[in-house]
Amino acid sequence: MARRSWHKSADTRTEILDEAERQLQAVGYADMTIGSIAKALGMSPANVFKNFGNKAGLIDAVALRWVMEIDAAIDTTADIPSASRRLRAMAHLILKTHLARGETPARLAIMIGFGSTPPPSALAFFHRLLHRLERLIEEGISAGEFAPCDGPVTAAAVCDCLITILDPAAVLRGRSIFTVEEMTGKCDHLIDFVIRGLGHRA
Repeated sequence: MARRSWHKSADTRTEILDEAERQLQAVGYADMTIGSIAKALGMSPANVFKNFGNKAGLIDAVALRWVMEIDAAIDTTADIPSASRRLRAMAHLILKTHLARGETPARLAIMIGFGSTPPPSALAFFHRLLHRLERLIEEGISAGEFAPCDGPVTAAAVCDCLITILDPAAVLRGRSIFTVEEMTGKCDHLIDFVIRGLGHRA
């Protein structure tokens, strides 16, 4: 491909990120390189480095796009008055976002899981989710929906219970076995289980 003139801009970053996602899907994490992306786009590798620093920075930017979509989806649940209903809506929206994104987030999660730490954006999202769940649980306790409990510990336990919804790799594995309708039903069953546990009083 002929070399093109590039400038640091939102459009340039978007094209690089789009190509990174395409290559992650087509050839995988190990074979996707700064050089392969630059070659596909007809630009200098220095342009990719200028925009993202290195491969780790590029992967983090890809992850950031995904988690921003999930954050935006979760934000739409803020006005739901019931903590139980809000938790159910959050779980369904996270599942829906993973399904809409297809295989790339899952494959990246699996590849990075072998010998490398998750991107900072993904870790930051998980911490934000924990804090959101802590607040949701506190609100549920105040409203009498949930039994008194240790908020941080319980939020972490809820995440563990919902791992097949929260983890894009688990969603991909589930999608290979179940239909979307079946996975949606399983999401409801998990939330029913969690809500019963949160409401239980010894």
